Parts: sequence; structure tokens; C-alpha cells
Amino acid sequence: MTTAFPGDGTNTVPMSQYEAVLFDMDGVTVETATVWRDLEQNEILPAAVAGEPPIEKVRGLSVTDAYDRLSTLDGTEVTVSAEEFDALYDDNAAAVYRERATLMDGCVELLEDLQAEKYATGLVSASRREWVEMVLDRFDLDGLYDVVVSSSDFEGPSKPDPTTYRVAAEKLGVEPEECMVIEDSPHGIDAAAEAGMYCIALRGAGNADSDLSRANRIVMSTSELRAVLAEMWVLGDQ
Repeated sequence: MTTAFPGDGTNTVPMSQYEAVLFDMDGVTVETATVWRDLEQNEILPAAVAGEPPIEKVRGLSVTDAYDRLSTLDGTEVTVSAEEFDALYDDNAAAVYRERATLMDGCVELLEDLQAEKYATGLVSASRREWVEMVLDRFDLDGLYDVVVSSSDFEGPSKPDPTTYRVAAEKLGVEPEECMVIEDSPHGIDAAAEAGMYCIALRGAGNADSDLSRANRIVMSTSELRAVLAEMWVLGDQ
């Protein structure tokens, strides 16, 4: 693929090495990271563990993986069953995704522009399929992704395990190194890195204190993300 580039004699720039751009959901596609962080800190984890809630240890994990992680942490006493822990999240999910979530600025326009440039697009989330469908339905995002992968769609662990992203690449018929990932959590970044994908981290209020250093690039806004994609020849001149 080539991208229009004013001022060049051929009106093109070299072909991007990427074939697909994959987006995390919470904190990237929709602004829910702050909402979930508040719920985890003030309601969910205090009801599930004794002592100080270990927020950063579970950020970006699926509910099942979060429970497993908490159960193995030194100094953390889990006081509920796996089923009760699951219910603490599930009881809040509809309110988060159908009422409190907001779509990231420029999300639809970015997806449409990527499709116009002939890139495959994917939504890859550690959330369960029912929650992902709430987001797709509420914000009319069906048709803007070539593939949607949730933690419910395969057996095994979700992020930071790389399987979620590898499944997305396989479904798209591209190699992992041909994929670019947009993430916001350390666990999601680890998953992308272990899958062999280039990762851009989006910094925001929900991850202001998170260690995003393993990402290849860190951007502070969706407008900066667009500028980086243009710089890397993924989007046309911005």
C-alpha cells in the first residue's frame, strides 16, 4: 500500500511494514479505565481481598485471570470465591459499558481512515464477549473492525499472555510482526510485546501512574496517536 504525501515527486511514501492495527478496548477504544479503577479501588477489591487493594496487579487482566493472580500474590488474602469475585465485576458491567463509558475522541474517524488506507483492523480485549458486545452495540462500531477477539473466544489465559493478539493475527491472516497494537495497560503491552507486535501505549487519566515503558512508543492523546501513525506511514499526511 502507498500513502499520499504532498511535496514528494512521486506523491507517495514507502510502503508501511504493517498490515493490521489492533486496538485494546478499555482505555483505548472507550474511556472506562478510570471508571473501572475507581470501582476496583473503592468497591470490588475491598469486598474481595483483605488489606490494601493491589490495583496495578490486576489492571488489564480478564476477571478470571485477575482472581487467579490475586490468589497467588504474597501478602494478599482473597476472601471470596471465584464465582463471587466474578459477580462483583459482572454486576457493574452493564452500568459501566451502557451508561458510563465514553467513546475515545476520533475513534470512528481513525478506524474509517485505516480502512480507507486498506489496513485490517481489530478489537482485542481481555474483557468477556458480552461486555465487548455492549460497546459495539452502544457506539455502533459493528463493521469497523475486521476481527473482534475477547477473552471468551478461546481457551487459556488472556493478557499479559500473548494468545489474544496471536489469535487476532491468525484470524486476519497476517504475521504478528505485521501488526501494530494500541494499548494502555502494562499487561496489554506485555501481551503485544510477547506476540512480537509493535506497540503504541496511550497515556491517560486511568493509567497516569502505570509503567508503560515496555511499549515501543508512548503517546499522550489520540491526536498525538494520529501524528505518530502518519509519521510511520500508516496514515496519510495529517
